[in-house]
Amino acid sequence: MTLELQQKKGDPGHLDGRVTVYAKIDIDPSDLMSMKHPIASMVHNGLLVVQGNFMEQTSLKDFLKSEMGISLNEEIGDGLADMLEKMNGIESALDPQKLKDRLENMGDLEEFIPTPAKIVPFHSEIEIYSQQGDVFFAGTFRNIGNAVLSINAVPIIYQARYREQELVKVHNEIETLISQIEKSEPPQSINTPQTEEQIDEKLMKEFIPNMLYCRKEPNTFKGAVLQFRNFMSGYQFKDDVDEIVKIIGEEEELTQKHFRLLELYVKKIAAVKSENFSAAENLNREIAGLRL
Repeated sequence: MTLELQQKKGDPGHLDGRVTVYAKIDIDPSDLMSMKHPIASMVHNGLLVVQGNFMEQTSLKDFLKSEMGISLNEEIGDGLADMLEKMNGIESALDPQKLKDRLENMGDLEEFIPTPAKIVPFHSEIEIYSQQGDVFFAGTFRNIGNAVLSINAVPIIYQARYREQELVKVHNEIETLISQIEKSEPPQSINTPQTEEQIDEKLMKEFIPNMLYCRKEPNTFKGAVLQFRNFMSGYQFKDDVDEIVKIIGEEEELTQKHFRLLELYVKKIAAVKSENFSAAENLNREIAGLRL
């Protein structure tokens, strides 16, 4: 007996962050319809599918906000209470405020809690392969419970490898920065004529890694921030500059959400300087959505 896990779409050497996992259910359709199993109704044409977006959802809080419209950063409202009332079993007896408090106080444990994937109805493998991101086939099962175990296990392993991939990416950028710092070349100003790609590259490979590298050393960090602000002195939206410094200067450990925000701010700055205002506005909306 083999694991039978196959990657049907995507680059195994570079995970996208968005994943679709499916299993085939080898059960007669008439028998499936007569089942009282709650998942049976989610099987279509013998396919059971889950999706996870670990590029944008880096925690359980992100998942609840994106998929259920529940924000744990606001006062408890009817949304969480209604969700719990509709649940069956022990979940329906939970106190919404206690659940909210528990989630808000996860602290450092948050990175050990996997971001959930959700079951999504698909009617064909062609439809599955058309989805953005990576696609995995988890195998064929004669028992729905086993299929559920399989398609839920794959996203957990996937997001672990994706998080590690992004961590290595940041470390590599820091190493690149160190070698550039040793050359001690004076920084250009953002007012110097440059393409959108050049501005993006300069911020992502020099100034931001420089601040990330020394964020725990206050005196060195101040110098790195000063260099960054000097470079950005001709940029019209000072709030973007302040937000980048604020994110990097956070006392807590940075998460994938922080790094995604930094990337979006850099792209917005590059778009503004290139007078690509339509792209800048779209990026501004994406930033606002991620900050909710």
